[in-house]
Amino acid sequence: MKEIDEESGKAENPELQTEKNIGKFLKPKENTKMSKFWVIFMTLLVLLIPLSFLSGIIKDRESYRNEAVHKIASSWGGEQVINTPSMYFTQNAGDQVEYKYLPLINYKIGVNIKTETRKKGMFKVPVYTADVIMKGNFINLYGSLNGKKITTEFSVKDTTGFISEPEFIINNGKPAAAHNTKYTAVLTTNANYIPFEISYKIRGINKIDIRTGGQISRIKIFGNWKDPAFEGNFLPSYKKVEKDSFFGEWSVPQIAASGLQNPYIGVSLLVPVDNYRMADRTLKYAFLFLSLTFLSYFIYEITSKKSQKIHPLQYMLLGGSMLIFYLLLVSISEFMPFLAAYIISALMIISLIGIYTHNVITKRSNLIFSAIICCLLALLYIFLYVLLSLQDFSLLIGSFGLFIIIAAIMYVTRNVEWYSSENV
Repeated sequence: MKEIDEESGKAENPELQTEKNIGKFLKPKENTKMSKFWVIFMTLLVLLIPLSFLSGIIKDRESYRNEAVHKIASSWGGEQVINTPSMYFTQNAGDQVEYKYLPLINYKIGVNIKTETRKKGMFKVPVYTADVIMKGNFINLYGSLNGKKITTEFSVKDTTGFISEPEFIINNGKPAAAHNTKYTAVLTTNANYIPFEISYKIRGINKIDIRTGGQISRIKIFGNWKDPAFEGNFLPSYKKVEKDSFFGEWSVPQIAASGLQNPYIGVSLLVPVDNYRMADRTLKYAFLFLSLTFLSYFIYEITSKKSQKIHPLQYMLLGGSMLIFYLLLVSISEFMPFLAAYIISALMIISLIGIYTHNVITKRSNLIFSAIICCLLALLYIFLYVLLSLQDFSLLIGSFGLFIIIAAIMYVTRNVEWYSSENV
């Protein structure tokens, strides 16, 4: 008969004990490193939810800015398009009225732009006043025009921008002001060419486009804006951009524009940095930033001699603080230049994460790791700004940067036993 254990009051079965030992020996060891990796990965996926909200916030702020632009344009004048002038007369052909157009030749236009910045709330919008002079000749294909009522007409996109009545000089006659964009005069000539000149002053916002026309178009645009963008179907044959002014000159022959519909040249008055566009581009790298930062903490966990553990909630707090960077960037950049807002936002987040890492994660036992995290974040933010600034080379620089990062991770984790069962 088996003896009864005094403490438990029950005899221990030797066969059962043997089975427990064998089962414990055969049970596979849990790979805690990989388990923690998947926990971190799921935390990253959860952080994609507030990341999408941040993208919506940037779009909302940009829509508010566009609304401010629209309100200014409604009272000042919108983006202007100056169309090619035309000259014609009418004659009766039975019951119908025929329009006889004179072809345009040697079309010249000069535009002198004076810019200023208007504010609507916190938003700044570049506006301009343009002095426009159009000159050229129309070819007389109809012989004698004695007694003909000749109409000269032009058009612009937004007539609310006119701040003076257009002035017409037809066939070297006296200047005449018109109450609209067309002027009719009785001519007494049979010359082959009819010269004209139209001058007016008009206001607009952001950009100005000019349609080309005639056998050849010569266009000159002056402006006192330091960041112009030359747009349209043709680049200027000569341009000069200085600190506070620019000049562009175009010469467009008819054969160059013959295959295009509504060919034009244009100039945009760019704001030096569009903070919403830059913030949106910055946000595209957010997941990469989160991944690299979390990976740094994960490597610290698996290589720390003290087996330091970081709770998933702490990863969530670290990720949330990094996402706050983008909110700070957008809000601060509405009141100061983008670069200054970027530096302030980055310093705030680096300081917050550095202090939290030193006091909470490492419990003040590893100042070196806290310093490494701060340096890593600083390098990442510098790297990101370089990518934003050098847009044409961003893919090249980003590729080399990621190569260096992957190489560094491979080197740091070279001695890690990934199948080890040590707790993380």
